[in-house]
Amino acid sequence: MLEVASVCVYGVLFASLLLRISESTHDSHDLLICTLAILPGYLFADFAAGVVHWFCDTFFEENTPVLGSLLIQPFREHHRDPQAMTRHRFFELNGNNCLAMIPLLFFVWWTEGRIGSHWSLFAHSLLLTFTLAIFATNQFHRWAHQQKSPVMVAWLQRSGLILQPERHQRHHSDYKQGFCVTSGWMNTVLDAILSLRVGFGNFER
Repeated sequence: MLEVASVCVYGVLFASLLLRISESTHDSHDLLICTLAILPGYLFADFAAGVVHWFCDTFFEENTPVLGSLLIQPFREHHRDPQAMTRHRFFELNGNNCLAMIPLLFFVWWTEGRIGSHWSLFAHSLLLTFTLAIFATNQFHRWAHQQKSPVMVAWLQRSGLILQPERHQRHHSDYKQGFCVTSGWMNTVLDAILSLRVGFGNFER
C-alpha cells in the first residue's frame, strides 16, 4: 500500500513541477535552457543512485529499524537473487524510489512560486530530469537483468543510454564496483572516488 501511495504522490508532485516549468517556458531560449539541464540531471541521478547503492551494500543490516526494510533489504536480496527484481510488479519495484523523491519535490512545491529567472528555470529542469531518472532507475536495472527485453529497450541498452547488462555485470562480479545503475555512465567517477576512501569496507556476502 505504501508503494502505491508513494508512486501516486510522486506522480502528482512531478506533474506539478512539469506544469510550472511549462508555464515558464516562453520562447526558444527558455526551451534551450530546459534542454541543457537534461544531461547534468541524468548524470547526477546516475551518480546519486550509485552512492545510495554503495551505501546500502556497505552499511547496516536488513533488520536495522526503518532503513532495513525500506533500503537495505532490497539491495541485499538482489545480491542473493539477482533475478528477483524481474519478478516484482510495478509498484513494488518503483515505490521506494518515489518515496525518496517526495520530500524534495514537496519542498519545491511548497516553497517556490513562479519561476522568475533563467537560472531558476535551469535548476527546476535539472530537478525534473533528476527525479524522473531516479524514478526510472529500478526499471533500467530490472531490464539489465532480464534475459529478453522489448525491442526499444534493447536499442537503448545498445546505445548506452540506459544501463547495459554487460556494464552492470561488473558489479555482480565482486560487488565492489559498478554501483551506478541508471545508465552506468558515472561508474568511472564513483569507482575512482571509492578507491580513495580510507577505513570503509565493502559489502561482501
